[in-house]
Amino acid sequence: MTLQDFKLKMISELSSIYEMDELNSIFNLLSEDYLKIPRSKILLANEIGLNESNQTLFLSALKRLKNHEPIQYVLGKTSFMDLEFKINSSVLIPRTETEELVRLMLKEDLDGKEILDIGSGSGCIAISLAKNFPNSKVTALDISKDALKVAKQNAKLNNADIDFINADILKYNSNKKYDVIVSNPPYILESERIFIKRNVLDYEPEISLFIDDKNPLLYYKAILIFSKISLNKNGKIYFEINQKYSGEIKDLAIYYGYSKINCFKDMFNKNRFCLII
Repeated sequence: MTLQDFKLKMISELSSIYEMDELNSIFNLLSEDYLKIPRSKILLANEIGLNESNQTLFLSALKRLKNHEPIQYVLGKTSFMDLEFKINSSVLIPRTETEELVRLMLKEDLDGKEILDIGSGSGCIAISLAKNFPNSKVTALDISKDALKVAKQNAKLNNADIDFINADILKYNSNKKYDVIVSNPPYILESERIFIKRNVLDYEPEISLFIDDKNPLLYYKAILIFSKISLNKNGKIYFEINQKYSGEIKDLAIYYGYSKINCFKDMFNKNRFCLII
């Protein structure tokens, strides 16, 4: 089997699941990872023969992809803010919207600040901030021990000095003070589950995705209350949010005594981020 033979087989068997541009991207990712071929040279390598070991790798990946497993989990890694992150089904796959949140934070001079990332998952936010603000002290908090194992691996992989806390923010109290608190908490409503693709529903951790329709602002409320004690004067809170609730989050922040609340749209023109001071 040549690389081109595999590509044609992959397109044939996955065309009902993925669009053509996605298939090309998946093929390139597999080729880069399994054959160590730079993307710029993959087209020139189409006629390369796959040995038995490589055929096993590619066909095993195809089998997993046919079951709707995300390519990031198949490869066990992904890219975020130009850094490599190990991932598995214990953590969410980092999204481009969350990169936008980090880039929003990079517009501020946060170097030397105490930063807390609540619901850190793979550690993508915390580690990206630590790399860009090397004089800051970054702490990552998550309820999941398995997620923190992944985040610790990623901190080591990216040579980032991070403190880790295994705790539930709904119950967590601390005397430590922070200058910046950031969170991308669960914000997809249970009623929105019907709109979520199978590759997300079947593989990504539900605890990191969904929130009860009856209490959609549960985590935002908890973090705002926590921040009243744990955020330094003139400190900042950054949230990634469900686009439906920007107004309610503003009202909630005002209720808890915060004076400045600005929300921002993502690349899809949806209300996605809030900065609260």
